[in-house]
Amino acid sequence: MRPTTLLGLVALAIVDPQCARQSPGARAVPSGPSSVASVRAVDGPLRVEPLEGSTPPVFVLRGGPLGPQKLVFLHGMCGHGLGYAQSFQRTAAKWGTLIAPQADVPCGGGPWARWSKDVAALHRRITEAFRALGHTEPIRDVIVIGYSQGATRAEALAREYPDVYTRLVLMGGPYAAKPAGLEALRGAVAMAGERDRRDLMQASARSLAKAGVPATFLLIPEATHGSMGPHPEETMDEMLTWLSEHERPLEQ
Repeated sequence: MRPTTLLGLVALAIVDPQCARQSPGARAVPSGPSSVASVRAVDGPLRVEPLEGSTPPVFVLRGGPLGPQKLVFLHGMCGHGLGYAQSFQRTAAKWGTLIAPQADVPCGGGPWARWSKDVAALHRRITEAFRALGHTEPIRDVIVIGYSQGATRAEALAREYPDVYTRLVLMGGPYAAKPAGLEALRGAVAMAGERDRRDLMQASARSLAKAGVPATFLLIPEATHGSMGPHPEETMDEMLTWLSEHERPLEQ
């Protein structure tokens, strides 16, 4: 993809206005032997593209080779997952397979959307996407990353499905995370833009660490709310490196 197109998509993604609609609920990604063969990740130039048959779309990183981890990125309110995933696709490929589901409630016209409260449907979309990309059962030990409203859904996934979402990254969340139900996390990182409100994410890191979770706070350099800053590859690599170096061992 040409650099101008990439920059346009990144700019498109970094939108987080307030919008209000009733949630129709999420729809699961189709799966099965016929669809798996057609959407399995293949070697080649890195690219982020919609998973075949996914509605709302689930954007997936393809090409590679890819690292061993499973990563999920959840965008913010009235945002778009594609540009966010593209903004750190080289770093993501270094660490593993990245998927970025699009939220399930449209925000007016255009491609933007917000998240409903149907966490179970979101979980199904995520796990079925990893299956479609060739990951074997059980789908577990996922790094879930959420920005703004997406941070609330990432926290909910980690609390509801602790065996699946074992590492949590909260970016610019609207409130401080509560540690109850998250004590078993292997690791957590709370992040906020250098030009954004920091106290909530700093409090999240402190409370999770107090509950026994390896946790830290990291700045997103030069970033306002919803932004990845000018160096998203380096920022996300710093975060993933910290998790790798400090996470607790995976329980078998």
